[in-house]
Amino acid sequence: MKKTFLFVSLAILLCLISCSNTQTIVLTSQEDTLRNELQIKSGKTIWSNEIEPDRLSSTLNKNISTSSRDIITPQMISTIKELQPAVYPEIKGFASLDCSAMNKALLSTLNDFCEQLCKGTDNLAPFFLDQYFFNYVFFKNDIEPIVEQLKKDEILFERYIICKAFENADIIQVPLRFYNNKDYIDLSVYLTYHNGYKITQIEVIRWGKTYGESDKEKSKQ
Repeated sequence: MKKTFLFVSLAILLCLISCSNTQTIVLTSQEDTLRNELQIKSGKTIWSNEIEPDRLSSTLNKNISTSSRDIITPQMISTIKELQPAVYPEIKGFASLDCSAMNKALLSTLNDFCEQLCKGTDNLAPFFLDQYFFNYVFFKNDIEPIVEQLKKDEILFERYIICKAFENADIIQVPLRFYNNKDYIDLSVYLTYHNGYKITQIEVIRWGKTYGESDKEKSKQ
């Protein structure tokens, strides 16, 4: 009986070993087949060069500290913005609208003159220096074609723009633009200081349309 049991046990053990070897052979065969296929595909593939290979293979230092001097704070950004000069619009081909540096008394005189000119040309004499009164007459003649087209009680201009002044020791030149409906006119006003700012001359630079029509150049006085 014992011999029979021993024989059966040996038979079962041999069977298990045989199955294990068969499975190992099958798995090894499959791995070799996959490896061969990968090698064949890899050989047929065109590979590009590595981008920054040194950087990809380098070890990053996670302990690198950032100095507080290298950090931009909101206060620093605000200070940088304050140091940058302001950007002002401009009338293309004419002048900048930056009046930030203009003398307040000069700006007030120009505003008063522009307000009066918008109403008409009859009451502009007080703005001119006495010895240059003749330039006021010339200016009225230049504007007369526009005045003649006005209807009763219609104002000469609806609005105006004061542009950046050009100053030297004796004279100040200020570009002005006036609008009336679809028309505009560009003036160059020359002033000097004599018990207040007074006009010595006004040049009509051009008049034109505000909707894309070409400007009409007018010769200087």
